Amino acid sequence: MSEEPRVILQDMPTTVRAFCYHDDEGNPYVVVNSRMPKKIQDEAYQHEMGHIEREEMFDPSYHEYED
Repeated sequence: MSEEPRVILQDMPTTVRAFCYHDDEGNPYVVVNSRMPKKIQDEAYQHEMGHIEREEMFDPSYHEYED
């Protein structure tokens, strides 16, 4: 991973803790639910960082949750 992700705190439904994505230039972002307790935010951030470090967000075949 070449660049530290930008972190965005955003009100989201409580069913969503966080998610990550990259923009058109490949810059990573982590969006964390501002409605969650700080401990859950920290855990969710670390979870999303794992996806970024493993570059899973660039793998179109990767799906964390299967239907």
